[in-house]
Amino acid sequence: MRHLLYIVAIAALLMGGCSEKKSPLDAEARDSGMRAAAALVAVDHTDTMAMERAVIDAKAKQSMYALQRDSAAVRAFDEAFRSYLKEKDRSLYFSIFPEDKE
Repeated sequence: MRHLLYIVAIAALLMGGCSEKKSPLDAEARDSGMRAAAALVAVDHTDTMAMERAVIDAKAKQSMYALQRDSAAVRAFDEAFRSYLKEKDRSLYFSIFPEDKE
């Protein structure tokens, strides 16, 4: 499980964007981020292979925007992913993003 945590944390760090601008793909990226987080939440947390697969799938979806060099869409995806995860599964959220612990 510790190995999975490192993979998830690295993937989450790579999901961050830097731009404050809006993107024409903003709504699509937000929707994609929420669906990716929902898929991660739905996975049995004891099934580490399924968890890794869900994280890799989320990163693949997010990377579409990075490949288009759309940092605003990357950020929208990341914000939606984090927001959904924090709302639906706080313990998983804080295990992935321990720096956000209150």
